[in-house]
Amino acid sequence: MPGFDDIVRFFSGAFLLMSGRSEGLKRLDLSADGFWQSFSAILVALPPVALSWVGFEAVDRGGPPAEQGVVAVYAAHAFADLLAWLLPVFLLIVAAKHVGYSRKVVPLVIATNWGQALLSWLFAPYWILLMLFGPGDAMALVGLVVTVASLALTLRLIFFSTAKDLPGSVAITALMVIASLMSYGAVMDVTGVRLM
Repeated sequence: MPGFDDIVRFFSGAFLLMSGRSEGLKRLDLSADGFWQSFSAILVALPPVALSWVGFEAVDRGGPPAEQGVVAVYAAHAFADLLAWLLPVFLLIVAAKHVGYSRKVVPLVIATNWGQALLSWLFAPYWILLMLFGPGDAMALVGLVVTVASLALTLRLIFFSTAKDLPGSVAITALMVIASLMSYGAVMDVTGVRLM
């Protein structure tokens, strides 16, 4: 697990990439150790991601259904998010050699891991506002803005971490969205817990 200063540096690197500055890669640890360490971003993102589970359950369902149990419901959320995070990485690693990404896959995975953690923290206030004010037209609009911003920033991060390969960046962003939906769908089918 990296220290606080390292996390801040990695977040700043991801932010620079999202801002259109390729030098953000220099703030990330692109070594083999840095590759594996970047998966600790999952733990760094856990508090705001868990907040999203609480927000969904509190606002959309008025709390976890008693018949399914609180532990089972939140375990389903956790498993779906973990699968949605790791499945695109696995697919990218498998496909990298075949699509000419052998040299790009390590910086790409490191950047997207820290980028996802950063976005989780940046958009955490949305869940707090949703729990404070409840659903409505205004919050639906905020949710749409958050979703579009998240996709746009992810696309920019991927674009600038893959040496400005736009078709590849669009394809990878689409892969991440599709893998996320598939992960949630699979976990809902297996557990019977509604997650979206």
